[in-house]
Amino acid sequence: MPTKAVFPTFYNKETQIWSGPPRPTVYDHNTSIGQVVFNSLRCWPTNVIQITDDDGTVLTNADMLAYATRIALFFKSEGLTQEDRVGIIANSSTFVIPVATACFFQATPFHAVNYSREPAIVQGLYSVTKPKIMFIDGPDYDRIKEITKEWSPKLITLTGKVEGVTSIEDLVKPHPAEKIYVPASLATGGDQIAVVLCSSGTAGLPKAVALSHRHIASTNSLCISTDVLYTSATIDWMTGFSITVMNLTCGFTRIISRKAFSAETALHLVSKYKVSCLAMAPWQAYELFTSPLTTTEQLESLKIAFVIGGWISLALLRRAQELLPKTYVMFSYGTTETGVVTINVDHGLECSVGRLAPGMRIKIQDENGQQLGVNQTGEVLIDIGLKWEGYLSNPEDTATTLQNGWINLGDLGYFDEDNNLYLVDRKKDLLKYKSKHYWPNEIEQIIAELPEVEHVCVVGVRDARYGDAAGALIIKKEGAEIADQKIIDHVAQRVVVDYKQLNAGVIFVDKFPKNANGKVMRSLAREVFEKTKPITF
Repeated sequence: MPTKAVFPTFYNKETQIWSGPPRPTVYDHNTSIGQVVFNSLRCWPTNVIQITDDDGTVLTNADMLAYATRIALFFKSEGLTQEDRVGIIANSSTFVIPVATACFFQATPFHAVNYSREPAIVQGLYSVTKPKIMFIDGPDYDRIKEITKEWSPKLITLTGKVEGVTSIEDLVKPHPAEKIYVPASLATGGDQIAVVLCSSGTAGLPKAVALSHRHIASTNSLCISTDVLYTSATIDWMTGFSITVMNLTCGFTRIISRKAFSAETALHLVSKYKVSCLAMAPWQAYELFTSPLTTTEQLESLKIAFVIGGWISLALLRRAQELLPKTYVMFSYGTTETGVVTINVDHGLECSVGRLAPGMRIKIQDENGQQLGVNQTGEVLIDIGLKWEGYLSNPEDTATTLQNGWINLGDLGYFDEDNNLYLVDRKKDLLKYKSKHYWPNEIEQIIAELPEVEHVCVVGVRDARYGDAAGALIIKKEGAEIADQKIIDHVAQRVVVDYKQLNAGVIFVDKFPKNANGKVMRSLAREVFEKTKPITF
């Protein structure tokens, strides 16, 4: 059985600060992540670093180095600087990681956005960075061209062919200068921006989160070069990005596939490639560990099963450990802004997110800014031990989030006597379903369009499979009649993405729970919904 903690956590009673172990320092802090990766790829040229299950393409370190170098030379020929941006919005495919690696080599930051996001969100995010070159999937060409017409970047297809449009195959042909290529040195040092990822705030569009070379180069890995890892997480999600960095620096074999995650697909890939490390979102873990197809024998190659990105029930963790008695089943708390903050392997702890990762410090403070001690609940403030670059073109939210060097994302929690962190409430009103963030207010505005509705409150109902399933509490106008299905259908017609639909349904109430100031208390409203119409499986 696994030990009770991956890393120790220390508490200083005088400063009232909890700390993880020191972050290992291997490289000078002004070394670019590109220089780190370049050296790693050169050292073990025959090591298999990536296998694309869809077509069987196998890349060794030497292949990854060659492709990334040729793409980097193309960037150089296009005159890209360290101040420019490259966009990546595509499903998993063979050349996504070589493109990202080329950006690391040239120290030109890339901005990754999930290909399934709504057009308005994609446009809003990319209008912040305005990439000069964007890598896309062929079928998305017209959509991306329309979204980016304001600044008209050069579009290059990673998959699929579009007549008259450059494809990735045009860029990865042998180049006479590749044998003498060396990665670019950082113009101003390790705090330069290396990548822009997407994080969701509590209102409005998701934010463009900037991460530095120094931050990325300090990424810790629990996997080693002989491991085989599978995750469906794409490079635009922090989990997928972190695994990409670990993959490039530690040299394990990563399995990629365009297939949507399912228990059947995961079991097939684990068995086929003898996968030793599996990284999943909570809803994916639910599907795998509750599937009648899943057996201990099919997962016997696993050494680590890592779950990150939202709430997961203790019952599910224990079910996973029963299936995998010799495997570390880990649950983690982390954010795009911080990376992994805590890891929990102790399934005897109800709702704990575990102990701190290396380099992390946390303090708990009350609403007046006073620091709190053991078993006292307050806001969780995080110090990552590095300079945080903030949200691009968003100084207001950056200033609100970064408080005297501490990152405050609005989570409430406390530490117990054994230095385990517990989160007791979520980031304000932000909800998450199937790894996608949404705001209840957006759905409320749609429901409020119906003339029969007097008031509406949308809550996130805890669904052990997928996270926060949207449920609506409705107060009808006096004398009005409306069926719950009409409300569900109205939202479905106005919202095309499934994670914003009323997946938990509708209940009708006479009043909402409110505080003394008359503000609707969503946490209590959620309890009302769950008691009235609990989700069943």
